[in-house]
Amino acid sequence: MVCLASAFVVACGSRDPAPPPSSPCFVVPADNEIRAKDANKTLEDLASHIQLSPEDEALRHPKSIDDVRAILRRDAVYLFADGAAYARSLDTVEGRFSEASLELLLGESQLVASQVLAMQAAWVGGDLRVARASLAMERGGSGSATTDRGRMLAQLIRVVEEGNKIADALGVAAPPHLARGAEVVKRLRTEAPTDVRTMFLVAEIHRLRAEWNEFDTAMQAAEAQAAQAPRPTPALKYLRGMEQMERFRKPDEARKLMKECLKDFPKFVRAQAALVLLAQQPKAALREIARLKEMNQDHYLVMLLEPTLAADQEIMRLEGSDTGAN
Repeated sequence: MVCLASAFVVACGSRDPAPPPSSPCFVVPADNEIRAKDANKTLEDLASHIQLSPEDEALRHPKSIDDVRAILRRDAVYLFADGAAYARSLDTVEGRFSEASLELLLGESQLVASQVLAMQAAWVGGDLRVARASLAMERGGSGSATTDRGRMLAQLIRVVEEGNKIADALGVAAPPHLARGAEVVKRLRTEAPTDVRTMFLVAEIHRLRAEWNEFDTAMQAAEAQAAQAPRPTPALKYLRGMEQMERFRKPDEARKLMKECLKDFPKFVRAQAALVLLAQQPKAALREIARLKEMNQDHYLVMLLEPTLAADQEIMRLEGSDTGAN
């Protein structure tokens, strides 16, 4: 008999012949509340080791809507939750625009970080396999690395394994923020249906859900409204760039649009973060991370990815095989 529990993966079997089971002969974790608590604990531990720059630290406890806008502009993900809470406390239409943006971007940022952390294992997969084998043979029975190369191999293994743990935590933590953002946008569609910001937020939701027909409708309305606005917005080109990657699977076109976006809006950190996601090789990713760091040294992608990619490049240097793609 197959029984379902909520804590462990276990095998089951019987000596007597039996009909094929109607459900798998193992048990998977199903306690979402426990998993969410574990994920939040992982992210809290991660955040506790982060030392923000004075510019970001000054925004930790926002005191005005301008502070919230600065958090958004700098893509200071660590501060998004505090910014959203402050915006919510205002109980105004303007506050709801900021809250919806922060919640949606926080959820998306966490999903993007989770995806990129999963990608990094593929970026360095060959070196990681060699690292595990080489380190095991180098250590022998000593249990510790004895050479510079060995120490770098151990670091690469450690940061990738930690990255995998963080990736899982981010994937668990993201959905509640997306759900909250969608609820706020639903209210804005009643309170400010003709505001271009509402239209872009609606398009954002449909993009995140890959509802492309609805996305087309929302973007047509947003583009028509934006054409009448006194100032251009980076959201237009950013969303079109993400569409090229996610809908049409054209990363080259996506990179082109993100670079155009940055040319028009040099401080739009989100576009540079997207270029990290679009990188296809470790060296290209490191270059994009360096540019991202120049824009915001506290950016979460810098903190999450730089150690792994730097360790991989150092291993390649030590081996005299620094031939990563450009």
